[in-house]
Order: sequence, then C-alpha cells, then structure tokens
Amino acid sequence: MPDGLTHIICGYFCGERWLKRGRLALFLLGCLIPDIFLRGGRLFFTGSPNRDFIELFLTPLHTPITGLFICLAITQFFHARIQKGVFLIIYSGCLCHFILDLMQRIINGYGFSVEPIDGYHWFFPLSWFDFQIGIFWPENAPYGLFILIPAALWLLRYRKKANEKI
Repeated sequence: MPDGLTHIICGYFCGERWLKRGRLALFLLGCLIPDIFLRGGRLFFTGSPNRDFIELFLTPLHTPITGLFICLAITQFFHARIQKGVFLIIYSGCLCHFILDLMQRIINGYGFSVEPIDGYHWFFPLSWFDFQIGIFWPENAPYGLFILIPAALWLLRYRKKANEKI
C-alpha cells in the first residue's frame, strides 16, 4: 500500500516536530483514517455483484465531513478529559491526508471533474464537484521516497550534529 506509506511518511515529517510519541501515533492514525474506511470497504465488498452501487456509498467516506464524524466517533473511546485534544490531533492528521490527496491527479483527468464516482468530493453533502491540483499520479507517490529517504537521513544527521553542539 504505497499510498498509505506515503501518508505515514509525510504525516511523520509534519507531526514529528510538535508532537510527542503518543500524540504522534494519534496523528498518524488520522493520516490513515480516510483510506482505512474507503479501501477497507472496497475490499469488504470486492465479490459483491452490486459493487458499483456500493461504491456510491463508500466514496463519501473519503471526504473531510465524514472524516470529522469518524474522528469524533474514535474520540469517544478516550477519557472525557482528553477527548478534545485527541480529536484535534486525529482530525489534523486527516487534514494532512486530504492535503496530500488534493495534490494528486485522478483518472478522470487533470483539474476539475463532475463525475459522481472516482475522485475526491471535498464538499460532499453539498456537491459532488471534485477539484484537484494534479501535481502527481497516486501510483507515482513511491518515487517520492527516493527524495524523502535521503532527506530524512540528512535531517537526522543534521539534528545529531546540532544536539552534539549543545
């Protein structure tokens, strides 16, 4: 699942600076939540003869509004005292996921599409309209690892040297 790997790596670099270990895990969970529900549902209904019809119900699971409700539901498993903070961390991970998905190009084309299926419907309850920046194809995301891995190694080495000077 290279797409999930890309979301985890980018989420790690986004949240690693300002989150401690346990909170970073919640942030990374938020980075995966939209794909867990969309792709998990697709896997669950793979053999269904009504797969195209079921896709109409699964597609809205990958939108910011439903991500908000999923994060609220997950937050209910935590103690009431920390629910607000947990929600903010998990939903910010979801927003990181959606920002990365906004950069993708989808099969429907570059830019705008009004297809009811395929694409990310950012304003789902109000509109099926889809827009994307279209910088890269989702299949090309693993090639970014050729840049991210050396950058991560350089960053770790730089931080190690900075910590030694202190």
